[in-house]
Amino acid sequence: MRAYGSSNIGLIRKTNEDAFYYQDNYEKGKPFVCVIADGMGGHNAGEVASKMAVLQFIDFYERNIKNYKNSFNNYAKLVKEAFFCVNKNIYLESIKKPEYTGMGTTLTVVFIIDNKMIIGHVGDSRVYMIRESHIEKITTDHSYVAELIKNGTIKPEEASSHPQKNLITRAIGTSYTIDVDINVYDLKNGDYMIMCTDGLSNMLNQTEIKETVLYDNDLIEKCNALIGLANKKGGHDNITVIIIEVMREV
Repeated sequence: MRAYGSSNIGLIRKTNEDAFYYQDNYEKGKPFVCVIADGMGGHNAGEVASKMAVLQFIDFYERNIKNYKNSFNNYAKLVKEAFFCVNKNIYLESIKKPEYTGMGTTLTVVFIIDNKMIIGHVGDSRVYMIRESHIEKITTDHSYVAELIKNGTIKPEEASSHPQKNLITRAIGTSYTIDVDINVYDLKNGDYMIMCTDGLSNMLNQTEIKETVLYDNDLIEKCNALIGLANKKGGHDNITVIIIEVMREV
């Protein structure tokens, strides 16, 4: 198991409101964790929210992991309860300081233990899985456009040009409680997981992402190539990518 992540301000925005964390080293039998967040809010509130989300998730995880060991279901519970804690803390911060009113963030977590992966997810940041040259989006966008597609109001190919494509329907920190998607997947040797903010997914289609990741180079070059391509196509938003590669027999 290995991972690499990178973030870029893009070509339009004046600040980078994305935040991320990826684990450098994998130890067999121990969890492997990566986190990505895309903040929203006026002034610097989006940047504050995303950084808080990433840092507080890792803090909760590190302080509490010893209490959840020895059961995969317990690990899933840990991820979910970490989301609840992070959400509450960001919400309380947003009502404490006027400059942070209404701030929020997406939050997506990949938690891997042995041959299984837990994904915790709120918002419209994404996780794609590439397996045997096939790419699939394995998170659900919590967005207005996703709801329009679901109920048949618009076609999927119309989403990228919809005027409200950046409107999300679920975010960390915008209310005291939050619904969290928790999903579990089996992993195979050679799988790739691509975690990204919408600064990437709004600019590149799945085929472009897949072909870039499967190109024969290392993870750093893969991340840089994805970011470079998103900027080449306009760089309309901050761009953050984490690539995880399963490099062992599982």
